[in-house]
Amino acid sequence: MSKISVIVTTYNIEDYIEKCLESVLSQEHSDLEVIVVDDGSTDSTPSIIQRFSQLDPRVIPVLMEENTPGGVATGANIGLGKATGEWIGFVDGDDWCEPYMFSSLYQHAIKTESELVIGDFRNYNQNDGSFYDPSDRRHWLKPIPKDKALSSTEDKKKLLKFNPVPWRKLYSSSLIERNNIRYPEGDYFYEDNPFHWFCISKAKSVSILERVVCYHRMNRVGQTMATGDSRLLAFYDHHDTIYNWLKSNKEYGNYKEELVLWVVNNTCWIYDSIEQGLRGDVLSRLGKALNKHDYTFVLKVINSQHMGNKGHGLAELSLRKGRAAGPVLLEGRAKKLWYLMQETRLYYKNYGAKETIRKIYQYVQVRSPVKLNFMSNGTKKNSMKEFESDIKSVRQRLEFSDLIRLLDDETKGK
Repeated sequence: MSKISVIVTTYNIEDYIEKCLESVLSQEHSDLEVIVVDDGSTDSTPSIIQRFSQLDPRVIPVLMEENTPGGVATGANIGLGKATGEWIGFVDGDDWCEPYMFSSLYQHAIKTESELVIGDFRNYNQNDGSFYDPSDRRHWLKPIPKDKALSSTEDKKKLLKFNPVPWRKLYSSSLIERNNIRYPEGDYFYEDNPFHWFCISKAKSVSILERVVCYHRMNRVGQTMATGDSRLLAFYDHHDTIYNWLKSNKEYGNYKEELVLWVVNNTCWIYDSIEQGLRGDVLSRLGKALNKHDYTFVLKVINSQHMGNKGHGLAELSLRKGRAAGPVLLEGRAKKLWYLMQETRLYYKNYGAKETIRKIYQYVQVRSPVKLNFMSNGTKKNSMKEFESDIKSVRQRLEFSDLIRLLDDETKGK
């Protein structure tokens, strides 16, 4: 069996590191090197790591004298630089693994000929001792093949929606080194998101192991992820990092829609979670992120069936605040039609076809110079067939592609 390098990152977790290392050293797959990178802990974590290294030569301690701004990313990158195994795994220093974790991931990788294997995990609530499913459970329940490697771009797009955490995966070292993949380092969190995108987009093949292999501790004292401050804005830095990576690796065309959806969908929970005084910053940062993409393409994505009402609304607000915001730059007829299109779309989703037709009729009769053929005699139509005809007429007159061309013409001064 091939050698596996397990990278464990730690910082002030003296109450949990023993259980973590015991679970790693008790693996059925015994050909391991365990690289433990401590980011300048001020408690007894370093001494515990040293004790384990004296008891088991597979433990390689890397004890940093001071805490680094890059946090987990710096420690993980140091571990990657020291890894000598054919395969690489990660473990958070306060988590723990099943004894079969790395043997199961490795065997599945060999069986499916995959460069990357994604296992399942469960969260552990430190407050009450309960276990619960991770946030990506709904994606596991979708009909994604779990007994073979996924290599097509369309299949890998689905995997981008999975929780990006690295500590339930096994990576081929050739995948990491061939593409020079590292974590982005900076004074922010959530750096596993770009790393996930890098690996998924460049892996020749990825497979899913439908088995719980580890447990992630939540709500412990000192945990840094539960924040509502400006650190949540790191997601927009990560968007830019992913955008630049995809561009430089000639993968942007394959994943640009997923990236727009990713940044908008993350904004939905960021907007609710962040301090109220920072919500304007959220919209500004989202607007700048969306402005990196082709404006017409962004409009198409946020008006697609893949975008929910909340995401659509936040994206529209952010575009108004951004440099290339359509409603801000547009004037006259184009600006009015822009708002009409947005209101019509949302009204249709909330109230259905009949009420939308009635609303459009009222608008047309009172304000618009455009005259629609339906209901011109003032009689009330009741049949669905007639309403369906009306809908077709409205769609023809408010055709999205035509409106986009109109908006483009207006912004160019035509």
